Amino acid sequence: MSNKQSQYNQAIDNLTYLVLNYPKPVQELLAESNVFFQGKPSKEQLINEVVELLKDGDSAFAKALESLIQKFSSQENDQFWGAIAKGAVGILGGLFKKKKRRSSSSNAGAVQAAQARAAAQAAAAKRDMEMRMQRMREEQERRRREAEERRRREEERRREEAKQKAEAAKKKTNMMLMIGGGVVVLGIGAVVLMKSGRPAMPYAPPMQIPK
Repeated sequence: MSNKQSQYNQAIDNLTYLVLNYPKPVQELLAESNVFFQGKPSKEQLINEVVELLKDGDSAFAKALESLIQKFSSQENDQFWGAIAKGAVGILGGLFKKKKRRSSSSNAGAVQAAQARAAAQAAAAKRDMEMRMQRMREEQERRRREAEERRRREEERRREEAKQKAEAAKKKTNMMLMIGGGVVVLGIGAVVLMKSGRPAMPYAPPMQIPK
């Protein structure tokens, strides 16, 4: 994979993750560029408008978008942010702008061809982001299920430990009762033995009265 393709993939990952997990700040950023929606926009609508502004060469928007990514990636302890490169937002806009600059001194036909290529690249970027978003959603759902399974197993483990402790305490109580009962029995037995071991009274024949 070329360095250019790698940077493009990184930019797609950054932007997609931002839109997926922080749609409200992205919508607010779009509003600053006079992009508004009727009602709550879908993630796909946000992606579409983000790519369009980058394609149009809105450098201020690209810079603000990059700052937004850096803000959230530095504030949060997120495993995904740690796995992707930072500062790759400008790659998308740069690709589009490069095509425009290259054709700025050409004839009208070349300009139109360049614009068509930029539009095709933008459409491809949108598709890439939508597919990446679907994979991210699936990955997040998998992690959520795994986390729930871990919590379930941990709860079962705690319940089992509590059950074992209760059973152990019950056994200990029963053992103490048995020991206490045994001591009482032994004490009674000792008393009985002591009584049975006393010497018998000597036999004295009845006295006879003289006639």
